[in-house]
Amino acid sequence: MESLLRNLALQMGASPAAPGEELTPLLRFERPWSQGLLLLVLLLGTFLIVRLYLSERGGSILYRLGLASLRISLLLLTMFLIAEAVLVVERVDLPYLVIMADDSASMAREDQYADPEIVERAGQLAAETEQADVSRFSLVRSWLGRENGALLESLQDQHRVRLYLMAGSARELAEVDHPEDVKAALAAVDGVQATGEQSLLGTGVRQVLTELRGAPPTAIVVLTDGQSTRGESLSDVAPLAARKGVPIFTIGVGDDTPPRDLAVTDLVVDDVVFVGDSVRFDAKLSSRGFEGLPITIRLFETPPDSGDDALASGREVASVQVEAPADGQAVPFEVVYLPQETGRFDYVVVAEAQPREDGVENNRLRRTIAVREDKIKVLLVDGQPRYEYRYLKTFLERRPESIELHVVLQTADPEYSAQDIVALPNFPTATEGDDGLFSYDVVILGDADPLYFSASQLQLLADFVTEEGGGLVFASGEFFNPISYQGTPLEPLIPVQLTGARNPFQGGDSVQPFRMNLTADGRASPIFRLADEEAVSVEIWENLPLHYWFLESPRKQPAAFVLAEHPSAVGADGPVPLVAYQFVGAGKSLYFGLDDTWRWRIGTADRYFGRFWVQTIRFMARSRLSRDRPAELATDRSIYQSDQPVLVRARFLSAGLAPRSGEVAVEIERGDRPPERLVLRSTGDSADSFEGILSNPVPGDYRVRLLPPPVLEGEIPTAEFRIEPPADERDRVQLNKAELIRAASLSGGEYRSILEAENLLDDLPPARKIPLDTDPPIPLWNDWRVLSLFLGLLTTEWVLRKRKQMI
Repeated sequence: MESLLRNLALQMGASPAAPGEELTPLLRFERPWSQGLLLLVLLLGTFLIVRLYLSERGGSILYRLGLASLRISLLLLTMFLIAEAVLVVERVDLPYLVIMADDSASMAREDQYADPEIVERAGQLAAETEQADVSRFSLVRSWLGRENGALLESLQDQHRVRLYLMAGSARELAEVDHPEDVKAALAAVDGVQATGEQSLLGTGVRQVLTELRGAPPTAIVVLTDGQSTRGESLSDVAPLAARKGVPIFTIGVGDDTPPRDLAVTDLVVDDVVFVGDSVRFDAKLSSRGFEGLPITIRLFETPPDSGDDALASGREVASVQVEAPADGQAVPFEVVYLPQETGRFDYVVVAEAQPREDGVENNRLRRTIAVREDKIKVLLVDGQPRYEYRYLKTFLERRPESIELHVVLQTADPEYSAQDIVALPNFPTATEGDDGLFSYDVVILGDADPLYFSASQLQLLADFVTEEGGGLVFASGEFFNPISYQGTPLEPLIPVQLTGARNPFQGGDSVQPFRMNLTADGRASPIFRLADEEAVSVEIWENLPLHYWFLESPRKQPAAFVLAEHPSAVGADGPVPLVAYQFVGAGKSLYFGLDDTWRWRIGTADRYFGRFWVQTIRFMARSRLSRDRPAELATDRSIYQSDQPVLVRARFLSAGLAPRSGEVAVEIERGDRPPERLVLRSTGDSADSFEGILSNPVPGDYRVRLLPPPVLEGEIPTAEFRIEPPADERDRVQLNKAELIRAASLSGGEYRSILEAENLLDDLPPARKIPLDTDPPIPLWNDWRVLSLFLGLLTTEWVLRKRKQMI
């Protein structure tokens, strides 16, 4: 009837409903009859009409009753006209109905349900709209979009539907006021990615209630996992919703069992190694839900750039077992491998996947490593044949297959170079050629007198490091090195500051025997690994012979890394550094503040002494041997929280390659999203170093690639890092079912699982329409249509009576 009256009103000139409005037509009588009189006239008239027609002759009884019904209709219409009926059109505003979807990072999670039936139902729901996965937000998309958005279309019929996202704050996503709005709303939902850094569920609901305070919605439907990471929870704001008469219907999305996950993080390994080296892959294993379980960590060697097929195309080369730590903690581990072939390989560290683990993407990390077998060319320079010089020279001479050694001894007789095949008569003055300084990979500068060198030779030695990427070792001595090099071109290369440095013996002090303390960087450095297993290596260090001299240098250079310290002597920055290194231009320099590593040979010959110096030489030669890589790209960390900026650094190994504009660009890629361009600017401290900040990155795995200019030869420098969601979004991921049930109960709503919410329409309260305005009455009693109906009924009765000769 209402639909008929609405169409009649429109036919009689009423304006159509505006967006969000509804027309409610009503009949009203300007001269209404009293109920008693109306009933009396209707009953008496009907009785008389029926009796009259039953008493007449002609036609069957049914024919006469039909005529009686026409006469009764005329009676009713006459009463309708006498009462002066009018059509009143009331305009009402449709109430709001709010649907809020949680788009925080935890909603991107794919739950690993234990119940196979739930797994099947989740898969079926996701398949209804052909979702790519069964993540929580994919289930939200499918729930809203199933049957071409039938739910939204049905809700729109009685409501003004508003869709909101609620990570961080409530943000309106779409409005559905007409059936044709459904398609656009679903498209907007499909474009949402669950990457929000916070879940402010209660705050979001309060915001919506405040915005709609003049027209409270019929209900608020919240699709979420129920985890509020900041601010009010849903149950905190539920009493406010109840006072406003707005029930909250909570739709739970996710699994309420504790999460289970493994992650390999913080992988550190050298990018250039040598055949037969003990290559250490240091990383950390974190876990949730697997505490105490032995986890197998495997190392795979694969062809370079093998992509997702790395494990299938590679081979396992090493493995270790690690006990999974407690939830939220990480345990360090290392895998050691001795490569036997040269070439460029991808190495993948993989934690074995466990049943019902939340994804395995974070179970692995990859690094590309160049395995070399180059013969390292070493120049050993010393002032006199001290023990350190003799034992080191003798040891290196015995390794012609891997080290090409030349020595310069300042105090040697002129004929010494003719008698010793590895001895040179003078320090090289040329740069090129087989005897040129730049043909060497590492120079070990012992206790040599700087006055022996010309100014140009000292400058060439500095250029050997900064421009050519060579390695320079400062092996201290009691007479010259390094204090006498103050004010020379080599001083900036020394990893410790010479101001305040002194030889304790020259001051008349005695030196108590001591053993170096390794720093955290020292324990992680390949230089100090004297055994394949870290525990064995530490035990060896604790039992090495003591030292009896050191150079007291109270302060390191700002960019230097300290590897070993004095156990008791204290300088300006803490313990006196004994071993330190730093990057200088294209190369690096290393400082030894003692002169008796030869003592490590006591009782063990070259076992530890030799291994230490071979590893040191290889460590220092890597920059030189990597000169086919003209630049390096790195980030200050490998894993960040989403609220942490990412510092991207580019360093050109030759200052001549650095752009003169003071800027370089990198391309930052994340998954299948369009790459982003970031400009790095010169640091000012060095013309070949550039830095830039990536702010507010969203969670995911990233790859950074250096862009031209300059156009570099060889491999394009790259770096990788990961952005993780905030700790709360990462750790509090299980469905908080109790919270959702409590919020629904306090507000007068109901809780449903998203897999059991097909009948939501049946549970919602009826729509509370809001009166807006009433149109002027439309007279019906004097309308030509009504008069035409009256004459039509009268004429029809007359014609039918005449056919049966009842006139």
